[in-house]
Amino acid sequence: MSRPLVPLKAGAIVFTLLWTAWVMWWSGSFSSVNVVILALCGAPVGYLWYRAMRWQFERMGMLPRSEDRTK
Repeated sequence: MSRPLVPLKAGAIVFTLLWTAWVMWWSGSFSSVNVVILALCGAPVGYLWYRAMRWQFERMGMLPRSEDRTK
C-alpha cells in the first residue's frame, strides 16, 4: 500500500520546527513564556502549511485527490 502523504507530513513537522526556531531566534528572547507562546503559534502555522501544500500538490496532480484516497 502506498502512503503518499507521509513525506508531506514529515515536511510539515520539519517546517514547523524550523519556523518556530527562526521566530525564537528573530525575537531574541528565550524566556520560557516566549518559547511556549511561539510553540503554540508554530503548531497552527505548520498545520496550515501542510494543508496548503496538500491542496497545491493535489491541484498539480502530484497527489491523488482526497476523495480518491477514501475509496
